[in-house]
Amino acid sequence: MKQRAVDLKTRLNKTMCLKEEMDSFMNHIGLDTKLHELKILDVWKECVGESIAEYSSPVELRKNKLFVSVESAAWRYELSLKKNEIMEKLNSHFHKKLIREIIFV
Repeated sequence: MKQRAVDLKTRLNKTMCLKEEMDSFMNHIGLDTKLHELKILDVWKECVGESIAEYSSPVELRKNKLFVSVESAAWRYELSLKKNEIMEKLNSHFHKKLIREIIFV
């Protein structure tokens, strides 16, 4: 019995990168945003510090806008002053401009 060689090429005769294909598929079905939301929950404390994380938490990422729940108006004001710094830290953690705006609620 002769075994067939595995064809590593696509129908278009191009080699495909599995990571790129998976990323494209996850983006297509909307799972990439949900994964980023979960990752933001994991890195929030690391990016903003323990004291800020105690009084705030990310709620949702929608259309590059991060919605963050804040415990009081005083903390909302304080975080609005640090908004750009927080955005930069989060985006640098993901190595791309994932968050374009932060809205404190």
